Amino acid sequence: MSPRWQPSAPIENLQQRSEILWTVREFFRHRGICEVQTPVVGSNTVTDLNIESVRLANGNFLQTSPEYFLKRLLAAGMPSCYQLGPVFREGEAGQWHNPEFTMLEWYRLGFSTSELRQELKELVELVLGPSDVIEYTFRDFLFNEFHLDCFEQSDEELHKVARAKGYSADDRRTDVLDFLYSFAISRSKDSRFFVVDFPSDSCALAEVRKLDGNLVADRFELIIDGLEIANGYNELCDPIELNHRMERDQALRSQLNRLLIEKDGRLLAAIEAGFPQCSGVAVGLDRLVGLSLGAEGIHRVLAFAEHHI
Repeated sequence: MSPRWQPSAPIENLQQRSEILWTVREFFRHRGICEVQTPVVGSNTVTDLNIESVRLANGNFLQTSPEYFLKRLLAAGMPSCYQLGPVFREGEAGQWHNPEFTMLEWYRLGFSTSELRQELKELVELVLGPSDVIEYTFRDFLFNEFHLDCFEQSDEELHKVARAKGYSADDRRTDVLDFLYSFAISRSKDSRFFVVDFPSDSCALAEVRKLDGNLVADRFELIIDGLEIANGYNELCDPIELNHRMERDQALRSQLNRLLIEKDGRLLAAIEAGFPQCSGVAVGLDRLVGLSLGAEGIHRVLAFAEHHI
């Protein structure tokens, strides 16, 4: 039997993908946002429990996003900038997942998350066409689906609702909320909306603020037709808090017997040197292209997906 040598995507899809990439680059060029290129291999990687990195034989890591390098550039004086290129995540496989995929990530100096959402909306409309975009808080989004309050319900009540939807683990409250959130997204077909103001336990590297007496992350996600397309923050500027969050991640990784990740000392030093107020967002570009072309999965817009390399 001959090896599978042909591309995973039709040639016409790859040609249309090329046109979309040009559209994206023109969008940023017209706004004076600088394109940069950072390494795909680094000596450090993210500590986030929700992301697993690919570790190389020499101990370095394939980068899960250009975030750390882009933030070091911003701390050194780079103006608003973006990167469009490959990133890598361990264990990412499925209809809309691939271990190597294309990420579009950009940072806007002086922007609020509201302003960045508007800019993201304009970019998406260039690729997919115009559409109404609703905005929900994380709290309201889960309440609309499950009639529960993510801040007020007990852990036991959250687990009960999750188990009724097929959840079988006995994880942390954050993990249960993540499951319920993903379940609700999967039911949101034929719609385009933002979810904002996540519980502070899901802050990642976003600033945290108080809303209606509860701590929330100044973070948003864009959901289109049941797919998470983008994840953005008002970026954390406090090096002490950044160090604390990395140490918290390390402790949880140790408890869960996950790969231990050292803190990125270069990123911490960059934030300490003076990181500007900005908002940033990462977009799964392959998914956006797939939606534009009506593809049935990510493999139909990648030249060579996982099983074709």
